[in-house]
Order: sequence, then structure tokens, then C-alpha cells
Amino acid sequence: MRQFLLQLLRCPQCRGTLEATAFERSSGGEEIVEGVLVCGCGASYPIANTIPRVLENAYELFPDFAERYRERLPANRRPPASGKARGWFESSVVRTQRSFGYQWTTFSEMVCDFRDNFWNYLHPATPETFKGRLGLDAGCGFGRHIYHAAACGAEMVGVDLSRAIDATHKNTRQFPNVHLVQANIYALPFEPGTFDFVYSIGVLHHLPDPGRGINALAGLVKPNGSMFVWLYSSTRRITNFFLEAVRHLTTRLPYSIVNGMSFAGALVDQVFFVLPYRAVRRIPGVGGIAEKLAPPRIKMYSRYPFQVLHADWFDRLAAPVRFYYSEAQVREALEMAGLGEIQTSPTGYYGWRGCGVRQGCAANSAEEKAPAR
Repeated sequence: MRQFLLQLLRCPQCRGTLEATAFERSSGGEEIVEGVLVCGCGASYPIANTIPRVLENAYELFPDFAERYRERLPANRRPPASGKARGWFESSVVRTQRSFGYQWTTFSEMVCDFRDNFWNYLHPATPETFKGRLGLDAGCGFGRHIYHAAACGAEMVGVDLSRAIDATHKNTRQFPNVHLVQANIYALPFEPGTFDFVYSIGVLHHLPDPGRGINALAGLVKPNGSMFVWLYSSTRRITNFFLEAVRHLTTRLPYSIVNGMSFAGALVDQVFFVLPYRAVRRIPGVGGIAEKLAPPRIKMYSRYPFQVLHADWFDRLAAPVRFYYSEAQVREALEMAGLGEIQTSPTGYYGWRGCGVRQGCAANSAEEKAPAR
């Protein structure tokens, strides 16, 4: 963790500032590799593998860390959350944390360039929109989106609830302008109005209360800053109905079994649809017909390696919660979060991209508001 990120962080319990104690630093001394963040309210959070873990159950998730530094940790640190009774909401958050932690540590490799995919989700944003600005990637997974945001010159903070954040670290460690935090979207450790822009791609519809998540993220955007979301579409009602019927079973199975089922589903798609489409598309006089008749999902997966198809099948079958939206519902959710100048458009039959501007007075520039690195 670098000093830049420390100046942004706040305690999610009381919004107080956090003091950092380093147990281990990088060879140059500019980054805390392991340590602890402490707030005056009594909360404390570990820094493990350079990443602050600003979660209520952080010490429960890192028992080796807690044992290794037992004598150096604050005596009054908050106890792990495992002893608390969890209702459906809390249990859904924990199950989501585990599911996506498994998914993005299993499928963590950047097997291809997702640049076109990224800018398609964030239309009408361009690299110039983000360059030199401070942004938040909410639910960064294994880092495929924050990679491109950082590459265009944005100062980026990536947040994920799960251990997927470690995959993001592995895939973006060449960027000094990427800063990572393991945290909950419902309790993000930042002041309101911190970021010039916020985006969340394929994440909010997996929350037990997506509207609450949208509101939480919108509050972190500076006045006149932008927010971008991508959410599942409810357009394919029959497909979604049968998928949810299957998921009623698969979300209750061990991840290893769901992984095997996902491999089988991806293999069927690859052998019977993707590979034939790739072959026929190259035949003169026939390729144009194949292009017109092939389903959009087959065209999409023909551009990617098999691992992307496999990972998407796992996402489909394992994610504990999935919500689907109409275009009107996407617009309404953004309006309810205090955004204006809203734009919505489909990305095929599968999802909606939406963006809006945080209403308010003119904000200071990112250079004036952001702490120096």
C-alpha cells in the first residue's frame, strides 16, 4: 500500500482517518507490504500482500496473518464476524465473496486483450475521458477492466469484496497508478465525493440489494463527476427463467462440481458452435451467411480463448445472486441515486450499459482534490 491510497482511506465504521503501521515494507521502502490500519474508534484492518483488507471479517479471512503478528496487533481490534447470526442479506454477501473469490483466482490469467470489451461497456467514455483523473473500479475481479483504465492514464483505485483482489494485484502490478483495497461496496472506506468517476461492470446485479450498492457508489462521485454501470438485461425472459431454474441447484453445489459442469457447458459451446462458426466464416461466399445467422453470443466467444467461455459458464451457474433489469429500471436506479444526464443503451440481449453525471456544484479538478503520490 502506497501513501497515496492511505490518504484516501477512511474507516468504514466512523469515517475517521486511518493510521498505518508497517510490519514489512518493499525493498525501496515506498510501499507497505504487511501492516495494520488503525482508527481511533477501535477498528483495525490488516494490510496483507500490499492490499488493505478493510472488511469487518478481515482477520477471520487472514488467520495466518493474525497469528503471525498477534503480538503486534492492537489489543482492542474488532472480533471476527463469524460469531454473529447472519440473515439472508449477510449470508448472501458472504456467499458472493466466496464464489467470486474462487472464480477469479481460478480464472485469473489475462488470456487476451479485453480493451474493446472494456470501452464497449463504458460507452460513451473514451481514454481522454479518464486520463489524469481519479477513478474507482467497484468490483474489479481479476483486473481486466482496471488494467485498461490505468493504461489510459487514470489514477485508479480498485475494490473487490473477495480474494479476487489478489489476482488484480498480480495482473496490474506494473502500474504505479493502480491502488487496491479489499472492501464491501456497502461499506466503502472513502469520503463522499472522492472520485472523478466510478464504474462497476457486471457486479451490482450480484448484490443482495443492487439499489443500495448503486446509491453507495454514486455518493463517492464528485459533483459533476460520472458514474458508469453495466447490468444484466431482463429482455431474454425465457432464457433467464430456465437459467434461474438450473441455478436453483447449481448454487448449492460445491464449486469444484460447478467448475466441472461449467467446463462441460463451455466445451459443448466450443465444439458445436464456436469452432464451426470460425471455420465456416472463412469459406468464401458462405462466411457472410454464417455472420448473419450465428447467434450474437457465438460471435462474441469466437473472438476469445476457451477460458473466457469457461469462466462465463461458471459465473452463470455459481453466482449466488443475479438480478435482471429493463432499460427503464436501469434509468430509474441511476435517477434514484442522484444522477442526471442519464444515458442507457443495450449491449446485445445480455445487458444494459448506463451512465450519468452526479448532480451538484462544479467540483475542483482531480489535481486539486487528490493527494500527491
